[in-house]
Amino acid sequence: MVERKSFKSLHIDAEKGEFILNGESMELVRRIDLEFDNGKWLLFVTRDELYEQTTAQVPKG
Repeated sequence: MVERKSFKSLHIDAEKGEFILNGESMELVRRIDLEFDNGKWLLFVTRDELYEQTTAQVPKG
């Protein structure tokens, strides 16, 4: 399922490595697709997210 959010503003500065979406800096973005069709803007953002869990060591004995 795709999570839909409001698209208000986009700023990209390739020299500084900045990608700001709706006033918030975006990180770990792998791909963006920007479309304009019949007066409607669509922005698709593909991000990599890593979830990790380390379990505690159980003492032996």
